[in-house]
Amino acid sequence: MNKTSLNRILLNLAVVSFALAGNIFGQTQPEQTKQVNFRYSQNPKTKAKPENHNTQAVSDAGKNASTNEVSQNINPEQNAEFESRSVANKTLEVASRANAAVAPTEIYKVGIGDVLFISLQNAPPKDSTYFTVLNDGTIDYPLAGEMLAVQGLTTEEVEDLLKEKIKLYENPQVSVKVREHASHQITVFGLVEKAGEKYLQREAVPLYVVRAEAIVQSNAGLVIIKRANSDTEKIDLKDPKAEDILIFPGDIVEFKSVASDNAKVPQFYYIGGNVASVGQKDFYQGITLTQAILASGGLKKSYVKSVVIRRKNEAGLLSPIEFDLKAIKDGKQPDPILQPGDTIEIGN
Repeated sequence: MNKTSLNRILLNLAVVSFALAGNIFGQTQPEQTKQVNFRYSQNPKTKAKPENHNTQAVSDAGKNASTNEVSQNINPEQNAEFESRSVANKTLEVASRANAAVAPTEIYKVGIGDVLFISLQNAPPKDSTYFTVLNDGTIDYPLAGEMLAVQGLTTEEVEDLLKEKIKLYENPQVSVKVREHASHQITVFGLVEKAGEKYLQREAVPLYVVRAEAIVQSNAGLVIIKRANSDTEKIDLKDPKAEDILIFPGDIVEFKSVASDNAKVPQFYYIGGNVASVGQKDFYQGITLTQAILASGGLKKSYVKSVVIRRKNEAGLLSPIEFDLKAIKDGKQPDPILQPGDTIEIGN
């Protein structure tokens, strides 16, 4: 073998070796790149340290994205619903407060006989004066141009009515006060130092107000309340709730002892006029007018036919009832049954 042939053989071996080395390098390079992409170093036992600023940026971005997503997906609708619900609740609260019934102990409604002081503040002093509520529930206020119905109105409502009716002054400033309370009457009697008619300055007052004004005696243990609608209530004054019982106009309030309530109290009727025996007579349940006349010795003059029975009404006032005695005797009218306390007047 000559020298030229040997050189060719060595050259071919070098080319083959270089080609094999290139193939090996090409096969291992992708695997190393894959490991780095998963944040590991070439040594699988050692983790590559993350870049802090990039991680923080990714975290912040995630939070911002999450917050924006919540804001976009929840806030617009839920906030609107929440605000709408809040406004509705507030409106309901205000409306309920405005429409709530005012306690009768807090207001006074004008009635017949009350005297009102009406002041027109942007007018001469002579236009401020007193006005009495008439029997038809009206007042005669000249500047209103007509009779004004004020019965059942509060003073604030009367002021509003006058502002609407007064045309002589622009934007009239009206003030209305009750100077004399005469319409809300009650009657108090029994074990009290100051019996008689009382006038309320409210639509109702608690019982303790009546007790204080009438000065109830210490031996009073019961109160009997006859309501204007004819209902009757018996209340033990030792009951803690008794003081808060409301008294309304038209009520009749009687204070009495427990002993007198339990005892059988004698009852009477009273007869006078054209009978043989006048004066106080014992009352028995079911006694009639003709029986009472006979129990009084009969008529002095047989021709007398007019009889008047006076009986207390719910206000404690005597109310007269007239009967024709001849018609009763002839069976044309019923023989009336008496009540305890009746006063009978036979003829004139």
